[in-house]
Amino acid sequence: MDSRALVLGLSAAALLLLAGCTSEEVRQMRAVPAAVADSSRFAATTTLCRKVGRKSGRRIGVGNEFTMGRKSYVRAFVDFVNVATDRDYTVHLVWIRPDGREIFRKYGLVRQGLAASGEFRTVTTWLDAEDLHKVRVDTLRSAGPDFTLGTRLNTSLRKARDPGLYRFRVYLDRALLLEDSFTVHGPDLAVP
Repeated sequence: MDSRALVLGLSAAALLLLAGCTSEEVRQMRAVPAAVADSSRFAATTTLCRKVGRKSGRRIGVGNEFTMGRKSYVRAFVDFVNVATDRDYTVHLVWIRPDGREIFRKYGLVRQGLAASGEFRTVTTWLDAEDLHKVRVDTLRSAGPDFTLGTRLNTSLRKARDPGLYRFRVYLDRALLLEDSFTVHGPDLAVP
């Protein structure tokens, strides 16, 4: 290979690294802060909470500070709005320990389409990275082009998680889309 071909090849590789292979949705989210995004554009937000109301479905204990308990969780929800129909979204929901190492990830393929009734139908196929034959499919209906994905981190005492600053990351089409930090405190020994 001559030096000119080598330079062209390295230049092309550098451009790909700088531009990335991100989807249009990821580029939109990076270009426009969520606070100024208009209501017709693709957007995603995360919410961390302690639990979800059984009857209301309301997110309870929303925040970024959580305490370990006998039976405790940090729940994470990612709300996607103005999604494209008939397009496959690859989503990874990832929990990161205080030392920067991954605890686990939830991986899904999401596709939304219009049902005959005029409602939007979202099909999420959850895949298991350790068992490729293990698949779970969730189907939801909504009035608009949006969907929510959820996951949870067990912070119960029996898990013996380290107190500290954790992170929750959302990857869309293999590109980092969102990251939210939260603190897990040790158990409050004064409370039974």
